[in-house]
Amino acid sequence: MKRIAIGLITLSLLPAFLVGCNARSSGTATAGQADGPVAVSETIPLKDAKLNIEHNATDSDTGFQGFIDSEGWKRLDVKGPDGVVLSFQGRGELARLGLTELFFETVEPANADVPIEEMLANLPAGNYTIDGPAMENGESARKTSGTAWLTHDIPAGPVLLSPGAGATVSATGLVASWSPVTQTITGADVTIIAYQLIIEKDEPPHPHMIGKIGLSIYVPASVTSMAIPDGFLEPGTAYKWEVLAIEESGNQTLSSGEFQTQ
Repeated sequence: MKRIAIGLITLSLLPAFLVGCNARSSGTATAGQADGPVAVSETIPLKDAKLNIEHNATDSDTGFQGFIDSEGWKRLDVKGPDGVVLSFQGRGELARLGLTELFFETVEPANADVPIEEMLANLPAGNYTIDGPAMENGESARKTSGTAWLTHDIPAGPVLLSPGAGATVSATGLVASWSPVTQTITGADVTIIAYQLIIEKDEPPHPHMIGKIGLSIYVPASVTSMAIPDGFLEPGTAYKWEVLAIEESGNQTLSSGEFQTQ
């Protein structure tokens, strides 16, 4: 089951793999040259800047994700150890208004088709600078900037314990549980900072709604079970569920399953 992610853009890993790779040699995005210089001394920090790996232990696929939050921007360039790898830019009235949040993810090729080592080579581990001209409701005079930390530490997938795969359970009194994760997919020690539990009805979402009817909760790393509130599950309904193990740099691995209520 592919995890649902609220986002503005999904990027495809074509031969160039990531948007903007043709600017690697210079380390400068050409898209913003027309905006002119911006005073670094007036930089507005991004509220949030994340770049991480999501690995699906059940479906055996891997991809990259990113999240940005700010007071407002017109264009953002993402620069890493190999130069510029991404550029995002508003156009027309949206460029003049300014954008704030942005979630993006790459495609997630099957590990059998694109080995994990080959996938990770697309974005080397290290710090990635995200910056560009700030914009807030037509006012543009400064720069906004932040740094995202990317590692290649991928946690192993949690083993889903209850409900069992394909089980039929009562719509009340259900406790979801999973095994703790202590290692990466390569067997190294890993520090898990949280787990995310997601339970969704196994049906298409409303055509005008982002996301599905479901439950999503983050719990501390010490928690490996959660009582599902009575009234949430509907009788005679199919559900999909997953647990994500999140390590300290933000990389996450999910395991998924399905069950049915009586």
